[in-house]
Amino acid sequence: MDASGYSIDSLFADLLHPNPNIRFAACSRLAEQFPEEAMPRLFKLMHDPDPGVYRTAVKALGMIGHKSVPELIQLFESSDNGTIRACCIKAIVQVSVSFPDEAFSAETITMLEEALDDVSPVVAQSALMTLGHLSKQASEESRVIPLLIKACDNCNIAHVQGATMSLAELDSPLVNECLQKLAQDDSKDKLIREVAQASLERRQSLGFD
Repeated sequence: MDASGYSIDSLFADLLHPNPNIRFAACSRLAEQFPEEAMPRLFKLMHDPDPGVYRTAVKALGMIGHKSVPELIQLFESSDNGTIRACCIKAIVQVSVSFPDEAFSAETITMLEEALDDVSPVVAQSALMTLGHLSKQASEESRVIPLLIKACDNCNIAHVQGATMSLAELDSPLVNECLQKLAQDDSKDKLIREVAQASLERRQSLGFD
């Protein structure tokens, strides 16, 4: 038993508790007290078929922080399971939430860029949402905004909508140029042009030029 009164085994048992507060506390304590020992077991839980289990593992890996990222990238690249790949991306968000001022490696950004074109819609959408989250952080915006702009060229309307919604809230001249071009491009689907126009109006309401 650890001096705090919690063993790693008891904390992993708590990860399966029906009470979300107990699960959250267990994630936090594992990250604080047993980060290195916990990681292999947490990665194993990411393969569990129970959504409650693998989501809790994602949360715990996020609290452990950037030391979990290389293995997340490795698992993303090696797995053919869309759910697991999406979990790897969602864990990146959790790392960012726990450590908002720490920049990610170039390999992480490359992983997210590649994930935008993943055959699994869940993976691609998770990557888009993650880039939207990271775009609001000073440490990442310069690398992430170009990727969101690139996503606006996608033929998938849901992709374009997600990208433009994220861009609408960013104060960058690159964003204005992208959205105006998209809104005025007659070769684009009408819905895409409307989405771009709505994002421009959103920017105006926020006071962005």
